[in-house]
Formats: sequence, structure tokens, C-alpha cells
Amino acid sequence: MTTMEVESFLETFQTLVMASLTLDGVPHASTAPYVRVENDFYILISTVAQHGRNLLSNSNVSLLFVEDESQCVQPFARKRVTIEAVASELSREEDMYSIVIERLKAHFDAELVASLTQMGDFHLFKLFPKSGSVVMGFGRAYRLDENLEVMTQIMGQHQKGHGNG
Repeated sequence: MTTMEVESFLETFQTLVMASLTLDGVPHASTAPYVRVENDFYILISTVAQHGRNLLSNSNVSLLFVEDESQCVQPFARKRVTIEAVASELSREEDMYSIVIERLKAHFDAELVASLTQMGDFHLFKLFPKSGSVVMGFGRAYRLDENLEVMTQIMGQHQKGHGNG
């Protein structure tokens, strides 16, 4: 498994699945369109939505990028990247805010993105990775570092990796 394979897999997505926590500590799963700048993921979401309120109160978030079920050969070994990240809100005054908004406009419906940025409840969040994992099939599970580089293979208790006896 190479870092390039992880990057190629991530490039196939326009949206991410995100798990955040409510004020009461209840897990909440949702999805959002995103753009990447270097290793960071950026999402423009409403704080009327549960996930927006969650990120304002608890910055810990888990991201999931998972193979389309219609393309999946084996559901038990579905290809996926999971990233543990920390969210921070970008203020409109920050230079990075306008750079990311322009990327969102180029990647998605420019008029819609411009409209969303005019709404007071839409906030731009940066999700920066802390660690992660990638599964590309049985026996192909690896840990990722904060740069999303492949580090070590994840082994089961039998120390032979998944599917190797």
C-alpha cells in the first residue's frame, strides 16, 4: 500500500461522511461536499444543521471515504479511508477563507456557493487530519499519519494481518 494509492482513492470523492458529537455526546453522522488544500479538508456547512452546531461545540470529528457499494466486490472488505480530524472555523477575514471559497466555486455550483456564503448560518470549517487508517481489502489495512502517509500495516491479534491465517 502506498500513499499515492490513498491519494488516488481520495480524489474520487466530492463529498465526505463525517461523524461528530452533539453537546450530549451522542454521535451524529452526516455528509458534506468538500475541497482539499494540501492535507486539510474544508467544508461549508450551516449551523442550523446538527453537524454545524456539533463542530462549533466539539472540534473532534471522524471522516469516512468509502467505496461505492455498486463497485464493491466484497462488502466485508469494502475499500475505505477513515480519518480522525480536528475542526476549526475560518473567519471571513482570514486570507484562507477567500482561497477556499474560490476552490469551492470552481469545484461545485459557483452561484450556489456564493449564495451560501451570504447566509449568516453558513460557516467554513477546516478539518485537519490527526491520524487515520486505510483498508483496501482483506490483509490490506494500514495506519495513516497526520499527513495521510501510509505508516504501518494493521495486524490482528494473530500478528499475521487480516486473512493470513
